[in-house]
Amino acid sequence: MCFALFASLKKWECAKCFLSHFRGATKIIESSGVHFQVLYEHLGELLVVLITLDEIMENHCTLKDHWKMYKRLLKSVHHNPGKFSIPEEKLKPFEKLLLKLEGQLLDGMILQACVEQRFDDPAEGVAVSKNSAFAEEFAFNIRSIFTNVESKIGEPSEIDQRDKYAGVCGLFVLHFHIFRSVDKKLYKALLDVCKKVPAVTLIANIIWFPDTFLTAKVPAAAKLMDKKNLQAIKAQRDTYLQQRAQTLTKDVQSYYVFVTSWMMKMESILSKEHKHDKLAEDHNSRCNVFVQGILYAYSIGTIIKTTMNMYMSMQRPMTKTSVKALCRLVELLKAVEHTFHRRSMVVADSVSLITLQLQSQALNAISTAKKRVISDKKYSEQRLDVLSSLVLAENALSGPSTKERRLVVSLALCVGTQLKTFKDEEQLPLQIVLKKLDLISELSERVRLQCDCSFLYWHRAVFPIYLDDVYDNAVDAARIHYMFSALRDGVPCMLHAKHLESCDQLLQCFDKEIMDVFNE
Repeated sequence: MCFALFASLKKWECAKCFLSHFRGATKIIESSGVHFQVLYEHLGELLVVLITLDEIMENHCTLKDHWKMYKRLLKSVHHNPGKFSIPEEKLKPFEKLLLKLEGQLLDGMILQACVEQRFDDPAEGVAVSKNSAFAEEFAFNIRSIFTNVESKIGEPSEIDQRDKYAGVCGLFVLHFHIFRSVDKKLYKALLDVCKKVPAVTLIANIIWFPDTFLTAKVPAAAKLMDKKNLQAIKAQRDTYLQQRAQTLTKDVQSYYVFVTSWMMKMESILSKEHKHDKLAEDHNSRCNVFVQGILYAYSIGTIIKTTMNMYMSMQRPMTKTSVKALCRLVELLKAVEHTFHRRSMVVADSVSLITLQLQSQALNAISTAKKRVISDKKYSEQRLDVLSSLVLAENALSGPSTKERRLVVSLALCVGTQLKTFKDEEQLPLQIVLKKLDLISELSERVRLQCDCSFLYWHRAVFPIYLDDVYDNAVDAARIHYMFSALRDGVPCMLHAKHLESCDQLLQCFDKEIMDVFNE
């Protein structure tokens, strides 16, 4: 899928630049000043998939060991094929296939193979690496996405910036391999983020260190950097863990107050009957409290996953105090999810009404901009493009808030914001409304994703320590159901297990392990 997308992207961008830079050619759209940033963000997401696959393979010791054993077994077969009833002429092609499989999947070169493709196609007259307009546009979008990410990462309002940061790093590597040029200033800025965020959890127990990735994938830029600075960034990992160990207990206390007060606010707001004269105000309050719940879930989940996975990856011992604090945070995370679940009927009803209100606000903003364009009697193709894109955005917003429609709105506004159609003070409120629309339209999916504790399967060694704490402090033993709910999150993944004859075997082993500890 990624390779096909790269091929189509290559042709699309080159066609765009080709159309824009030949005087005799008919322009499809006036593209100067238009930046389809959302396209590059999605491309970054695809690259993160490849980075994740590489990291999974790199961290899977059992798979590596078993692969070596299998290759050794194959050598034995090679020396005595008759014993294994295998025709000798079939062994060579089979070994070649294994080597190909190893190179493509198991050597941690999935992303590398993707970015090192030949994107130039002389036969079709496509020269990507020499396309200066494309190189400039690509670099501009990387910088724009990074500016948005850098300002929010590590802040209380952070929601998906770490994932986007990984995407930016992937885009930077792709840009380097296509155009063989390095923006040293941007490279340093990408590395500086590691001082604030030394590691990113990609999935479950897979932790990714951006500094290691950037120095390995862009060695030409790493050579230009001060070695002391690179070492300081690496040392920051230990510092981060030490600071986190000291602040965990305080974090638990703070988030306990935040989450419990948020739960009370949820109950209060959702129990109130709508007043017809204050409908907009009620919907706005509900929207804000839903978004706040997602933000708390993201912050708590990030602390738990980053801390636990870094301790495991760096093989550092964790104190009992830290374990207890992290387990308390797991309980709070599941408490957020259970609050949404408990009032799911009212939440679902509210989501549809809030969505309509947000769409209405966005439509009003676009309508004002459209009137501004129509009122200017100076006709030009660019003005017509802007007007058409605003009409397209309106049409996409006048219907169910699906992912596809919201994507069309984002792309349309990339064209529609030209010629100062929106005043400076109008753009930010519109962006906030569209961001809220994204969050509310995907509320149940977001809650499930942010509160997912399937990573605990790889950290279940903390469970006995947690139970000791519950047993010793039996006054609030009722909270134990949150931990069991968290442990259950790993079950859907187990249902896809392929390394056993039946996934039921894995489920039974897991069930027995947990219940034995619990009964003891």
